[in-house]
Order: sequence, then structure tokens, then C-alpha cells
Amino acid sequence: MPEFAARYYRPDEEVPPIAKPAEDLEVQLRKLADGLLSGRYGQPGSSDVDTSVETEEVPWQSGLAPAMLKHLVGRGHAEFSTMRQQDSFELLLHLLKLITRSQAGAREQYMDVTDPVDSMRFVMEQKLQCLNCRKVKYRQDEMENLSVAVPIKRLPKSTTATNSANDDKAEKEKDEFEPVTLKQCLDDFTAPETVELTCSSCQQSGFTKQSLFKTFPTILAVNARRFEIVNWVPTKQDVPVIVEDGAFDMEAYRSKGRQDGEEELADDGQEGGAGPGGGGGGGGFVANEMALEMLMAMGFPKVRCEKALHATGNSDAEVATAWLFEHMEDADIDEPMQLPTGGGSGGAGTGPVDPEKIENLGNMGFSAPQARQALKETGGDMERAVDWLFSHPDATGDFGGDDTSSTQPTDSTTAAPASGIVTEDTQPAHFRLKSIVCHKGSSIHAGHYVAFVKKAMEGKEGWALFNDEKVALGSDAEEMGRFAYIYFFRREGA
Repeated sequence: MPEFAARYYRPDEEVPPIAKPAEDLEVQLRKLADGLLSGRYGQPGSSDVDTSVETEEVPWQSGLAPAMLKHLVGRGHAEFSTMRQQDSFELLLHLLKLITRSQAGAREQYMDVTDPVDSMRFVMEQKLQCLNCRKVKYRQDEMENLSVAVPIKRLPKSTTATNSANDDKAEKEKDEFEPVTLKQCLDDFTAPETVELTCSSCQQSGFTKQSLFKTFPTILAVNARRFEIVNWVPTKQDVPVIVEDGAFDMEAYRSKGRQDGEEELADDGQEGGAGPGGGGGGGGFVANEMALEMLMAMGFPKVRCEKALHATGNSDAEVATAWLFEHMEDADIDEPMQLPTGGGSGGAGTGPVDPEKIENLGNMGFSAPQARQALKETGGDMERAVDWLFSHPDATGDFGGDDTSSTQPTDSTTAAPASGIVTEDTQPAHFRLKSIVCHKGSSIHAGHYVAFVKKAMEGKEGWALFNDEKVALGSDAEEMGRFAYIYFFRREGA
């Protein structure tokens, strides 16, 4: 991606002496960029072929093994520090977070440091509307990717009778599914749905909820979830997803914002910016809606999903899924959460900020006003406050003590996105597919990943296959694209 290449491939810039280069993310990413982009490592070597045996095998370059980067990225992580099969989308999110965090330190040592992850950020605008009084509430959330559910519909099986157990097994393994288009997945993702919330204005139950794009990114990463629960085990199903060849027009998913005549629902002090009372989990905690939907789509009860999100930081559905499998036997797993009001993790807190937490963030180099604002924005959660600070490097901070009036936006439609993200976007939203990550295998705990990237080759654009240390022409890219796990689109003109 050009933004990442420009940031880390700088062959003419000298890297200052680093005491521990193996523990420096900047150094390791520059090594990776040099390996991928310099061309020095794309040449076949004589040492790669056994010359003592006559063979027609064409010499090939044995490739790079970025073991230091893998170790550094996984250090201290419960999953990525192991050698077990990992989820590539979860790794992507983890790596993007580390890259954003590293920019603050890099600005002190290097010139022209910008966060390349900004090119992947965009703002989704959620609209809630009461079905009774028709009042509305808008909220904006900054995101770096979309995770969309793929409709799973089996095609009718052959009526040929089978008698043996082996035939039965083979028949089960031959499940085929109706193809769907990526447009259909996005249509479902952005379609209005009914949610059971109580209106703080008319006290009636029932809202429509819809999320659309307020802004569009330069690079759009889309995770296609093809999982369903089979005998209580998450199983990946090979549902073909058809991606349009050429420009993909996403204008239909653009939010038009608040319309004339719409009446704003007054904020009743509930967390999460939703306005309606009685929603979400117990006692003020409001679960991340997109993560909650992902978990419930896998068949988990809502109460369990909310507990998992509360226990794991309320942001990552994959981490919450792991928590659920670890706590399925808990005696109180199906009991609603009982939390004190104002202590949730869904939005800005209303209670006083813990001075010890401000001091701890101060020890990490943040000013007291910045620490106070971050803790209020994240409900007092230290880990999320650190993430918030790294994604809001230009935050002015909260100088108004412990009241929230100085830091909270007066208009619920202007929840401040991170620096580098525009709040107005009038350019056409036309995207083209540039690369994909594919997973081979039916289990989320095993299998093999490969990637296909569109590149200019021999005067025309074609697909290159990246399969571990081997890089080759991707002759089956179109077919593999129907079963990709992550799609990367680039906005035209960006």
C-alpha cells in the first residue's frame, strides 16, 4: 500500500543507532519494507538449488522470514506469542494498533512521520429513530475496517441415495452454498433494523437503527465472516462472494446526516450516546454494537456476549469469542451483569476520574489534562484510555476538573474522530479491489493463509500470489477471490 510504503521504505534515510533493534517496531517494519520493495530479495540464488543432482527445477529465491517482527508483534500477547494457528484479521487489527501507537515515539527520531493507518480510517454514522415519537439520535464512530456477515444458504443436495457411512460423510463434506455478492453483504450490514430500546422522550419501546458511512477511507479493509456454529463449534463455510469487476460504487451507503424536520432526542445521561434508556447491558455499560452483533450472529446469547465484551475491553469480537469459550462453564454465565451506573465502557464517563489512573498515564508521558480526557472518553478503562491517547495525539485535554461539560461535544453528531480523519467527505466513493487474504481450511484453528496482490507486471496489471516464501503469478486469483477472508479496496482518485 503506497501509504505504508512511503512511511517505512526510505532507503536514503539513515536509521540512528538503536540499542535493541530487535525490540524496535520502526526498525523491523523498515526491514520488512526493504525486503518487499528494494528488489534485492526477489532474485533466484544458486544456493537454492541442489547442483549435485541434475534437475530441470528453476532456481528460486528462498524468501524472507521476518522472525524478529513476528516475535516483536506477538510479545506479551496471549495468542500471537504462541505458534498456534492465528486469525489473520485479528492480527491485522493488532498490528495496526501497534503501528499507530509507535508514531508518537518515532516523531522524536525521524523526519516526516505520519500514521499510515490514517488512510484506513473512516467514520460511521449511526441513526436511531423512535418508532413512536419519531425523534432521532445520531452518533459517530471512527473505524479502520468493516466486518460483514456473509449470508449462509445451502443449495439442495443431490437426491441420490447413499448407504455406507463413508458415502454419508462424503455427502456432508460436499455442502454447497448459494453465491452472494459483496453488495448484498453491505446491503445487509447497512440495512435498518429494529432494536428493543425504551425512548427517554415518550417512554415507548422500539427503535430503528441504521449505520452508514459519514466519511470513506482511502483503503477499505472488509472482513467477510463465513462462520456458523455447528455442534457448538465455529465452522468456516465456503460461501462464494462475488466482487464486482471494476469500480465498486459505495455512494448508496453514504449517510445524509440529520434531515430537516427531524427532532433530536434529548440526552438523558445514558452512556453510549444512544439517548434511549434501558438499552445495552446492566448498570450503564453499553456493549459495542458491531462486536455484539458479530457475537450474536455466531449463536451466543446476548447476555453472554455483553459479559464477554465487558471483560475484554468492549471492542474486539474475536477476543470476546475466546473469552466466551473459556467461561462457558461459569455458573453465572447467563446472569445479567450488575454494574454501578456510570462505570461502563461504552462512552464518556460521568463520574470523577481516578487520580491514580491520571498519575499512571502521566508516568507514560501524557499530561494530566490529556489523561483526564482520555479516561472520561473511555469510562475510566486504563487500556482503552492508552489506545485513545495514541489515536488522538492532538487532543487538547480536559482542564475543567471532573465535570464533563468542557470535554463533551454539545452536539451528539460531532463525537470527535481522531486527528487526520476528515469530518466532511464529498468525493465520489468508488473503490477497486487491490488485494485479498485467503484462508484454506474449514476450521478457524487450522489451515493455511495466502495473499493475492494486484501489481503492474510486464506492462499490465495482474495478480501476484504470496504463499509463504514463494511469490508467483496468481493464475487462480479470480476463483480464490470468491472465498477470500479479507478484501482490500482502494478509493479511486486517492
